[in-house]
Amino acid sequence: MHLYKFEKFSKFRNNLTKKISAISCQNRQHRLDILLVVVLASVAGLVCYQGAQLINPALITTWEGMDVWFDADITRVFFNMISRWSDHYRTKVHPLFSLIAFPPVYLLSRAGLEEITAVRIVIAAVSSLWISAVFVLLRLLGCRRFDATLFSILAATSAAAMFWFVIPETYSFGSLSLLLALCLVAIAQYRKPSSLWYMVVSALTLSVTTTNWMAGILATIANHPWKRALQITANAFCLVVVLWAVQKRIFPSAVFFLGDREEEKYINMATSGGPLQIIKSFVSHTMVMPTINIVDKHSPSHWPLIFTQSSPPGSASLWGTVAVVLWTALLGLGLWGFFSIKQHLKLRIVLGLTLLGQLALHLVYGSETFLYALHFVPLLIVLAAFSTLTRARPLALVLAGALALSAGVNNGLQFDKVIKVVENHAPGRHQVLRQMQLRPTDQWPRGTGHVVLAAPGSPEIDKAYHEPGGSFSPAVGS
Repeated sequence: MHLYKFEKFSKFRNNLTKKISAISCQNRQHRLDILLVVVLASVAGLVCYQGAQLINPALITTWEGMDVWFDADITRVFFNMISRWSDHYRTKVHPLFSLIAFPPVYLLSRAGLEEITAVRIVIAAVSSLWISAVFVLLRLLGCRRFDATLFSILAATSAAAMFWFVIPETYSFGSLSLLLALCLVAIAQYRKPSSLWYMVVSALTLSVTTTNWMAGILATIANHPWKRALQITANAFCLVVVLWAVQKRIFPSAVFFLGDREEEKYINMATSGGPLQIIKSFVSHTMVMPTINIVDKHSPSHWPLIFTQSSPPGSASLWGTVAVVLWTALLGLGLWGFFSIKQHLKLRIVLGLTLLGQLALHLVYGSETFLYALHFVPLLIVLAAFSTLTRARPLALVLAGALALSAGVNNGLQFDKVIKVVENHAPGRHQVLRQMQLRPTDQWPRGTGHVVLAAPGSPEIDKAYHEPGGSFSPAVGS
């Protein structure tokens, strides 16, 4: 009897020891993942903040910068982020962007930071959350820790990340909302989230960019019966409407996101170059920056326009050519993994349909496809990461490592070129102001604005100006 009790106790002790050991091992694994997330997020945020400082502030804070940076409305977005009283009319396609982006900038400004510094910090924080979400999604997908880290670095070195996390735009927020929708689907494979989570994430995808709601809707449909999915989707829409009403009280110029027909003028634009060029930009330019095209506006008071739409893939440098070849091969392996593995069915359905939905949308909408690249790149990175779940994993890791290096070098060179274009082609007044900012210890005359040198009431043609840095402007526009 005593022997029986002893054996029973020993068996219980061994089982308990194994469970404790398993829990301890799991906790160590989680700690390693958390450490990697913190490192990736910190580095991404710091690099994006430093990169933003390389851009002439006048491109962001003056209306001459509109449409210059790959057709982006960075000046409008900047003023929407810093002022309640700016024109928030684009809430008709970005329903709650002002309500999301304005409060953190306002709080930082109230703490004593310059407005442009506050905006840069908020965008850098979004980049930190973005890279964290990429890593977490890849781990939920089943990627090993090394693989998830490598593909997160690959996402960070993409042209989309490098060029869009350094300026104020809505696409960084929209890209994060897409990642959160995919993360929710991935989590649902291990545990069942509450319907409330689906409603919140669905509302979030709608709140930044209306067309991104496709990800929230697909995530809900993939995990619920159709009646329940319809109810959750309707609840998400109602939540956004209620929050929009709150936003309207704070931002009087906000416009409702249904019923407007302005977007029709961006449909089937001739400047997009047609379906083939759009697909090239969608797949290639998103990862590897091609040759930068400069379009002179023939105006001394404006920057030239910067575009990539008509550029051939990988045309910027030899590094770019190599990167496009590697990216094509890696995507090919990813597609093979996407269709050949049997796990993650719901995630594959949501990812595939969202990717096809984004492509279908931009085959008919917009002229500069690279403008929306941050919406595509996380989807393409996750698609490519399916290659690590196949027996071709060693080859996939070699391709990903070589691509991160070649694309990173190419994109860095092109980023430097764009910075120089912005500096060298800036109107003279902004060039002087930039130099005054970079060299504050020089003996600059103290004036920083226009000083009119003419009698009051004289015609504009007779007016001259004393400009920043001691410059003299003998006439308007000179």
